[in-house]
Amino acid sequence: MKRFDLNLGRLLIIVLAFLMWPHLPAHADQHRNLISGWDALPPYSYLESKQGVPHWQGLDVELLQEIARRAGYPIEYADLDWPTLVQGIESGIVDMVPQATYTSTRDAFAVFSRPYRHETVVMIAKRGQSANLPADTPGELVRMIKATGFRLGVLRGAAYPDAEIRAFISDPANSDQVVELEANEFLNSLIFGQIDGYLSDQIMAANEIEIRDAGDFVEEHPLRINGDLYLMFSKTSVQPEVVTAFNQAIESVHADGTYRRLNEKYAFPILVKLTLNNDWFFAVDIIGTIAFALSGLLLAFRYNYDIFGAFILAALPAVGGGVVRDLITNRDTLAFLSSPIYLQVIMILVVGGYAAIRVTMAMRKRSLGAAAVAFFGRRRDQINRLVQVSDAIGLAAFTVTGVVVALATGSSPIWLWGPLLAAITAAGGGILRDVVRSDPDVPFIKGEFYPEIAVIWGLILSFYFEHESRHLSMNDVTIGIVVTFVGAFLTRIATIYFGIRSPRFSS
Repeated sequence: MKRFDLNLGRLLIIVLAFLMWPHLPAHADQHRNLISGWDALPPYSYLESKQGVPHWQGLDVELLQEIARRAGYPIEYADLDWPTLVQGIESGIVDMVPQATYTSTRDAFAVFSRPYRHETVVMIAKRGQSANLPADTPGELVRMIKATGFRLGVLRGAAYPDAEIRAFISDPANSDQVVELEANEFLNSLIFGQIDGYLSDQIMAANEIEIRDAGDFVEEHPLRINGDLYLMFSKTSVQPEVVTAFNQAIESVHADGTYRRLNEKYAFPILVKLTLNNDWFFAVDIIGTIAFALSGLLLAFRYNYDIFGAFILAALPAVGGGVVRDLITNRDTLAFLSSPIYLQVIMILVVGGYAAIRVTMAMRKRSLGAAAVAFFGRRRDQINRLVQVSDAIGLAAFTVTGVVVALATGSSPIWLWGPLLAAITAAGGGILRDVVRSDPDVPFIKGEFYPEIAVIWGLILSFYFEHESRHLSMNDVTIGIVVTFVGAFLTRIATIYFGIRSPRFSS
């Protein structure tokens, strides 16, 4: 089968050469069109239909188009798979390809640009299986794979950034354990037991797992394999000055923030979602929702609202800010509509709270309940403090969520929209609730030092993402989110403890 694929690839190159030969200018024309191509590796490169016509989209596609424009060399794309493109580089029929890893074998027939992008490769396995392959280095992982008979899926024709892994894949003695696949075949092959795991770019794997909603079935091995990606040029068809022009263009797109902008558009949202999909953050988000809903419920009890009014006052601070944020950013689906859990939590809290309050009121009329009422009266301050702590957790969680939505929706500049959406998510619902109540003293905008915390920490997280964008990894995203969450939480607790309030126009 492999021999058939190789021969078919050579045949395609011959056909391509025959079709393109009359259109290929001489090397003396320094600004001729360069022949390149893409493999489908979303979110870096993928086909998207526009008005019925397929177009290549993705981080690498937009990035290469801008690099080529600045270098002054237009690009024509051939519809070939990755192994055939590499063969075309060797023969000179294809001039250049992106998404290439440097190897000594390729160095014999190709010239490499300066690195234009960083990648992190991970191994995806069935949930619970990573523990069977303890490894801190690629070499240890290879030895564990050999020892256990692990069947490893690899991208057909790809070169991975570690030499030991490349040697393992290319060794004929390991052919029973190495399964070459296309990128869109990885997940199905793993789920249906044709392989035990596969190597993939971390963002590409996370994107596919999210689209297929397969997070409950698979997991990432903790080992990270980092490397650089290059533009690979044919030594046969490309002159040195062309490579020099592309190197200068690569430096330019990094220096002026173009790469950062594209990274924020395509890669950041996926990296951040990896962190936000963790169980601990979901729990924190639910606690924040409960805290905000509880504050509305207490107001409903204090001012004698009915049960429907209590639901409105509980729902507005819990989900209202997110709704306003999603409408501003024109998101396709409002966040609280994507899962029923948030409204379910609010409804359970309102019904349960209503029942508890009615029971307590009934107990006041009986001497038997006097002790219980006295107990809860003595614990009122402790309960209020617990609500404040939960409220601070909600503020911290929604601050991060606001910045994440700014990244996911491509809101630019991120240093402006990140903190703004953080404040709207964290405090917007509470403001709506107090407006609905016709409260003339809306605390969030008349003295309470609350939305300012979301702005401050949202700005810090936004600047962190911007500054670290060139080499941001999953660990970097996690660190940024955890620091922001803890910082916003502690800041809110400090303002409560020390009685810090916002500056007002009059004392």
